[in-house]
Amino acid sequence: MNKKEKLVFDLLKKHAFKVIASPSGKVKYSFVEPGIAYHNTLWDWDSYWSILALNDTLEILKNDKDFDYQYYRKLVNEGAKGDVLNFYDFMEDDGFTPIMIRVDVNNDTYCSKENVKNSHKGYLIKASLLAAKLNDDFSFIDVNKLFLYLKYLKENQFDQKTGLFYYVSDIMIGVDNNPTVFGRLENSSADILLNATMVDEYNCLIEILKNLKMDYKFYEEEKNKLIQAIFTNCYDLATNIFYSQDINVKNNETEIFHKGLKPFWNCLPLKIEFFGCYSPLTFNLVDKEVAKKSLKHLKKGGLISKYGVRTLSKYEKMYNLTPSGNPSNWLGAIWGISSYFIFKAYLNYGYTYQAKKIYKKTLNTHYNGILKNGSMSESYNPENGEGILHTMFFSFNMLISSMKNDLLKIKKC
Repeated sequence: MNKKEKLVFDLLKKHAFKVIASPSGKVKYSFVEPGIAYHNTLWDWDSYWSILALNDTLEILKNDKDFDYQYYRKLVNEGAKGDVLNFYDFMEDDGFTPIMIRVDVNNDTYCSKENVKNSHKGYLIKASLLAAKLNDDFSFIDVNKLFLYLKYLKENQFDQKTGLFYYVSDIMIGVDNNPTVFGRLENSSADILLNATMVDEYNCLIEILKNLKMDYKFYEEEKNKLIQAIFTNCYDLATNIFYSQDINVKNNETEIFHKGLKPFWNCLPLKIEFFGCYSPLTFNLVDKEVAKKSLKHLKKGGLISKYGVRTLSKYEKMYNLTPSGNPSNWLGAIWGISSYFIFKAYLNYGYTYQAKKIYKKTLNTHYNGILKNGSMSESYNPENGEGILHTMFFSFNMLISSMKNDLLKIKKC
């Protein structure tokens, strides 16, 4: 390790594993919380990416004589399994699964179906598969709950005309104020990030069913139909990237008007470039030729900064770096997940040099932040690298370990 890596990974060694909390309140199992500012909360995608990153952190620190690998291995494995079992516990009878659980609040209206309206956003099956692999045990996976979870999404957040999943509201969508969802009409936003994530959910379910010697053909067909819908509706031939879609297309026919050429399109592109536009590459859903064209656009677009990857292109009129909480600001600030998604998009298609550049930018940002504040921040300013809000925030920031470990694997090959 160089000195920058040593400082960053020493911080992770000292504090990162504290995000795994013991059972308390209304949850029966261990769980992951993102950091001090989000104490006693279990979130869907935060917990998945945290466990993935903690596992990579373990491998990086494995040979550190001052690190108790076996103890932390057990802790991470229990946390991975616990996250999944906690979400299983709070799944409703119809399959609605909360996006987050506040462990110390009973009858929590903050995350109820009536208020939030969106179900768990595409990470329950991924988390189940990851936990099964880490624990070398598939027996705890409740496939009937996974089927029910997908059934709920198909019945309540799926547009039959386009074949795309959509968000009911802009509440707790992860990328809190993503302009393709935030502030828009309910039931109108077929978010590209959500849909790419759902393809990966199908892939993970197929792998689980194969391990359990169960039939997976139906879900393979569902996956292929979703991929086709993404290409048909979301792929833009002008820019060669994928855009979210407005599915609120109607024919306002009256006795007199709109009887001629009716709107024959099922959706309209929301041509707003955010990091999710490249999520089909992150999840390895496209061929090399499409990836090459998409990454060419990425290079000249407004996402890449000196300090990492912006969540929203600097060329969009909504670009804004005002510190904000609830919603957190994703209108251009650098988050660990945006940098990781683009890093992974490059790496999946053999652009190792570009992936390394993203890793180095991310490393430098974390290094400078730790020197100044003694910790990582929730997000970072892409114009100067300064931290924005909530120090001692780990969650997506720990994906620096996954970047490092992925590059080490390539080196060994």
